[in-house]
Amino acid sequence: MRARRRPEKSRCKRGKRIHINDSKIVFSQSTGLKELEKSVLTLLAATGQLPTDLLTTLHHLAGQLELDQYRWYTRPSDERFPIEQDAMSIKLLANSLKSELDRTQTRLVHMAARVILEGRLNQMLEATRNKSSVLFSVAAIHLDYLLRNFGQSNLVIFCDRQGGREHYGHLLRLMFDQWSLEVLRESDGHSEYHLHRCGHVVRLIFREKAETQCMSVAVASMISKYLREALMGRFNAWWKTVLPEVEPTAGYHTDGVRFLKDIEAKRVELGIKDMDLVRMR
Repeated sequence: MRARRRPEKSRCKRGKRIHINDSKIVFSQSTGLKELEKSVLTLLAATGQLPTDLLTTLHHLAGQLELDQYRWYTRPSDERFPIEQDAMSIKLLANSLKSELDRTQTRLVHMAARVILEGRLNQMLEATRNKSSVLFSVAAIHLDYLLRNFGQSNLVIFCDRQGGREHYGHLLRLMFDQWSLEVLRESDGHSEYHLHRCGHVVRLIFREKAETQCMSVAVASMISKYLREALMGRFNAWWKTVLPEVEPTAGYHTDGVRFLKDIEAKRVELGIKDMDLVRMR
């Protein structure tokens, strides 16, 4: 898409374009959430939805979540939304994007993510003992939605590679047995299939580093990252209320180990189970 304020693969220093790329490029701990939030909320607003709070945004993109079962996801009294952006700037950018979408007869019809909270993830891991299977089962929920709603519309589904997997045919046959499967390619980080049903064909592509090759995969990466970082903001804010001296964590392994050590005594005191806080695998 080309527009006066068009999506870009690189950051616009004047702030007049939204940045669409791999979420690891759009977001960094040093620059904060602002650039990522601008892009995600502008895209969401262009569909006619601009929620006024984080909970509504989560519900719109990820459905109902059991946040009330986790004390560390309680809404802080000083939480603002957008978190680091200005709502009016988002609306202006969204209007420009909507005009360009209309001009090019392009539609943004569906934005969604799956947020798997700690306890639920551990239940899934315990049931399968296989992280790769759990992750693919979550991805399959998205695939199922797309097939049911757009499978008769010359649908092309572009996916990032799922872990180290290159062969998806067996799983696709199991999960979508109402479609016949044609394997086109399974090699070199590129797996491709056709799904056939009632005269309709869906092209399904899995590519390594797909977020650098397909705009929709980059957007999916950014949505997931935005929701994660927003929830991590709540997580750190809550721990600060019960343990003021604790340093915030980004939640990844190395610093996560440090954080768990820092909160260990308080965690025991509060009766917080590992199953509800720490990923099993």
